[in-house]
Amino acid sequence: MKKIIRNILAVLLFAAIFCLNGCSDLDESNEETEIESGSQNGEQEKDESDDEKVLNAEATEYLLKAGDSKELTLTDISLAASKTLKMDGEATWTVENPYICSINSSGKLTPLSGGETVVTGTLSSDSTKKAELKVKIEEPNRGVSSDPFDLRTISENIDIFCCGDSIMRDYSASDSDQYGLGQALKEFFDETKANVVTDIANGGRSSRLFYNEDSRWPEVKRRIQANNEAGKKSVVILSFGHNDQRALTDCDKTYGAQFTFASENANETVAGTHYDFMEKYIVEARELGAVPICVTPFVRGNYFGSEVSAYGKHDWSNKTMTGDSTPRGNYPAAMKAAAKKQGAILVDMTELSAVRVAEYNNAGKEKYFYVDSDNTHERTLGGLELGKIVTDELKKNGYLTSYIKDCSPRIMVDKSNLAFGRILANATKTTSFRISNFQNKSGTITITAPSGFGLSLSDSGSFDSVLTIETDENFMGTEVFIKFSPTEVISYNGDITVTHSSVTPDFGNTPAGTVDGSALKIALSGAGKELSVSGTDFTVNWPMISGGGSFSVAATSTSEDVVPAETRLNGLIKSSNKTIGTETYARVTIDNPGNVWPVNDTGAKMNDVYIEYEIPASGIDLTVNEISFDCCSSGGSYMAWSAYYSTNEDFSNPEPICEMKTAQKEVLCSNSAGGSKNSSDALGLPVENGKSLYIRVYPAYKDTKENAGRTFIISNVLVKGLIQ
Repeated sequence: MKKIIRNILAVLLFAAIFCLNGCSDLDESNEETEIESGSQNGEQEKDESDDEKVLNAEATEYLLKAGDSKELTLTDISLAASKTLKMDGEATWTVENPYICSINSSGKLTPLSGGETVVTGTLSSDSTKKAELKVKIEEPNRGVSSDPFDLRTISENIDIFCCGDSIMRDYSASDSDQYGLGQALKEFFDETKANVVTDIANGGRSSRLFYNEDSRWPEVKRRIQANNEAGKKSVVILSFGHNDQRALTDCDKTYGAQFTFASENANETVAGTHYDFMEKYIVEARELGAVPICVTPFVRGNYFGSEVSAYGKHDWSNKTMTGDSTPRGNYPAAMKAAAKKQGAILVDMTELSAVRVAEYNNAGKEKYFYVDSDNTHERTLGGLELGKIVTDELKKNGYLTSYIKDCSPRIMVDKSNLAFGRILANATKTTSFRISNFQNKSGTITITAPSGFGLSLSDSGSFDSVLTIETDENFMGTEVFIKFSPTEVISYNGDITVTHSSVTPDFGNTPAGTVDGSALKIALSGAGKELSVSGTDFTVNWPMISGGGSFSVAATSTSEDVVPAETRLNGLIKSSNKTIGTETYARVTIDNPGNVWPVNDTGAKMNDVYIEYEIPASGIDLTVNEISFDCCSSGGSYMAWSAYYSTNEDFSNPEPICEMKTAQKEVLCSNSAGGSKNSSDALGLPVENGKSLYIRVYPAYKDTKENAGRTFIISNVLVKGLIQ
């Protein structure tokens, strides 16, 4: 027995020694193969194992060598999953299918959609040296989640986070009367129980871009987490679709692509679609303890017969985006599918708003719903209609019923002032404003005009000093025309008053004017003039640039009797000059640390930021007939400007030359008021001895965020007139 045991032990020991030596030899053999094996022509080749070919997806940066053929599999299509690729030296990068991932000149690779593609790096020093990376984006595989609490029974205070694009966001008051759904929802929720948060939604955001941008969805998640720590519940309203319908090349400079396909990419994958992002929002909100509410996108004003068209309803099943080869699909259907799978609350805004918008359009009242020359963005009345749709649907299904309140009826006027300028005595000039109605079911609107002005519901009708309009539940709005008819060469200033028998009118989301008790007032200004062709012609010019190409505040005058003042900059400083074509132009920028233009989403003038020009009438009387200047944006595309003139030293009662005007970047735009002395357009503005003509130009950078490096070009400020 002992002998047998000894023999067995010997065999086991021999086997162990053989195994160890064999394994050691195998390792050495592999090492030798990697270093020494070569092709038949004597060139050495690297025989990579499968493990060496597959890159670790957890890494953020990879160094590829010429001749490499690697593989990378990613499970996340967010910007956070981006990787950096490098080679031994400067390289150029290309991608076989740019819909699956993007690659910039610095080698930053960002996953976009499901599928496989190849990224190629080429050394700039030797175009024959390349490396390839096969990129695979896996499909999502999420389970079904559930709401962390019930919106039918909750009673404690909540935050409602409004997530979306330009349809959802807040807007400052402006002449356009643009108004967001989030703003409207504040009117439908009891502010003592529900805090409607509207400062995160922003224009131009798709479901992809909002998810990736740090101050959007990541900020929502941070605030939800803060609420959790404070013991407060959160609700998230999600509404996207408009900007998902962007081209592949439409990208935010920091956060990348905007586009999505609806439910299925061109290669029949799902990752990176609108459906995928909506499902991500639903699941992530719930994981954080918030309840999501999906709201399909508001329709565009595009019609087929008496109804909103498929395109207006964001159905691109038969429509191909420029640059695509495959239709994008039906975006509302994609959101509905994601909500259905996850059992999330959904409001079909698309279908419900299509019905309401069609009613407005068929009544010839679409312009009361949408911003002028825009079939996408809502005015105040349109925003309130959308807010009612959302809250009515929530109430109908028993959600947040104790939080939703009735919105007060509104009668809204879209102008707080009307400036007619100077017209010939006994001539006439007509303009208009709009009145709109939200939920007012009965009553009488009474409008009264001062002397020199008349009112009518038709620009060709009879004009009277008093106008009455009966309102009922079918009254959407009307345009009111005002005719200015000066009979003397004097100023005509006064107020139109607007009252309603039961509701105090307001200015909607246009710049507010005066509301005195229950009467809304629209300030009117105008003047009668007579033309004079007698006197000595004069022309004053501030070129803003000297003959030597330097910034200049000096002016030239064709008359020794007219001595203009130097240009004054208020809240602005000179910047570097800019050559456009063969001409050099002066530029100014805002005067603050870093030269940062503040947020100004309408381009409205900033009262303390302007360029001022002055022509004193010293020992003479002047008649000013024409004012003009050229200007444009530089360093950015969104500079706006407003310009006015006045003969009052405190610049009171200014007359407009232009307001919130824009133009293409570095394409000069002409601005003017008046005309030649022989035309009826001539201003005929008297500037008496001892007084001055003042002109102010107010630049403002029109954007939803702060901007540095933006400048304003202004050139050839001209004033023409007569010395009396």
